Amino acid sequence: MAINETSLGATSLDTSFTDGLVEFCRSLRGRQLSAEAVRRSTDAITDTLACMALGTAQELEPKLRRALYAQRTISQLLSQLSTAELRLGSADALGSAALYLGTLAHAADFDDISHPAYCHASALLLPALLVRGAVLGVSGDQLIRAHILGIETLGQLGRRLNTAHYERGWHTTGTFGAIGATAALSFLENFSDDQMRGALGVSASLASGVRQNFGTMTKPLHAGLAARSAILATRLAEQDFTCAADAIEGKFGFLKVFGGTAPASYAKPWGQPLEIETEAGIGLKAYPCCAATHPAIDAARALRDVLNSPSAEQIKSVRVGASRFAMQPLIYDIPQSGLEGKFSMRYCVAAALLDGNVKIGTFAQPQIKRDSTRELMPKISVEIDPLVADDHEFAAIVAVELMSGRRESVRVDVASGKPGNWLTEELLKEKFFDCMGADRAASHAASNLFRTTRVLQDQTNVVNIYEPLLQVLGHT
Repeated sequence: MAINETSLGATSLDTSFTDGLVEFCRSLRGRQLSAEAVRRSTDAITDTLACMALGTAQELEPKLRRALYAQRTISQLLSQLSTAELRLGSADALGSAALYLGTLAHAADFDDISHPAYCHASALLLPALLVRGAVLGVSGDQLIRAHILGIETLGQLGRRLNTAHYERGWHTTGTFGAIGATAALSFLENFSDDQMRGALGVSASLASGVRQNFGTMTKPLHAGLAARSAILATRLAEQDFTCAADAIEGKFGFLKVFGGTAPASYAKPWGQPLEIETEAGIGLKAYPCCAATHPAIDAARALRDVLNSPSAEQIKSVRVGASRFAMQPLIYDIPQSGLEGKFSMRYCVAAALLDGNVKIGTFAQPQIKRDSTRELMPKISVEIDPLVADDHEFAAIVAVELMSGRRESVRVDVASGKPGNWLTEELLKEKFFDCMGADRAASHAASNLFRTTRVLQDQTNVVNIYEPLLQVLGHT
């Protein structure tokens, strides 16, 4: 890639970012990965494939498919990776496939999260890596390493710009995602240092996504757009498409334009430790809704057990004490749709208290409108609690008072699915097949996909995963 070394804004705010990323990419190729890093990456990839399958059952899927593939079917596009067009790396064909899969992966908001980026890492990383990786015939180990590099890149952006960046209204799955996915795909492509720098420079101009679109179909589209951006940026890099050398660090570069001041405590050298090995670098979701509700859901479920499953009529009041940051994405008070319900603390806590869990079906329209939920939600107050106000992992304190006068409260600091409370193999398997739905869960394709992905590092070619995935998605 041809890079303009004399671009406007040569004075750098953070000269270490691109240099650090390129150097880390080089070192990761020969690095001995810890068993924990491999396990977390493998679990996250397994989880994301399940979320893609769940995405096909969401209302947005036929709309997206019709919009993207007016001239050809999604099945033709996804299944013909051996065609000349795809082998040549068509940005149009590959990008559309990545956009489709990325949007599906995030459609139900059940996919993983990564802090301090506060983004949905695997939903934006895996689609581009899968579709291009199937063309290249990369190994499972290479896929894992690219995934880990993507999470590292996302984390480093978060450590420089958050939480101010997120609080301004940016959805980091779209903004950080374009750069993170491009970095991961550049690794998978085995780019030279200059090619990688060029792809990153292009990706800085492809970043976007606003949180005002939370609770709509456009939110998951952000993950798909980030994946497509990675395809486009890397294809352009191969054609020596010019960009500024300091498109990320320069005076008018990404870090300045999208910037904020991150706490000094966020700082971490590249790969020391790997972001995926940190206490918040990756987290699997136990519930298909915004992660900011999860500690409160855990607390509400515990209270339901303590209080012997009270009905809406038996509950006098509920107080949810939340952090300031948790209030950022939860923009719906009384939701009118399932998508809005995923971003409503009142609704998620009400469902947990009434049903004892928050599942895929919780966000079906009949559940949103049921009488018991509508009766309980007005009794729930949500406010910033001084005890957890500054927590950035969404710690919550839930207190319930019954009509009888009995009062109980529970505090949860780390939600189910985070590294400190990781999903067990049994729970991950249960989630995987729940996402498949009854018909697909019993299929050979679903079993094959799960079994193959659980030994991902041993796979010599990711086509071994891609082919059963297409069968599960119904595109063979």
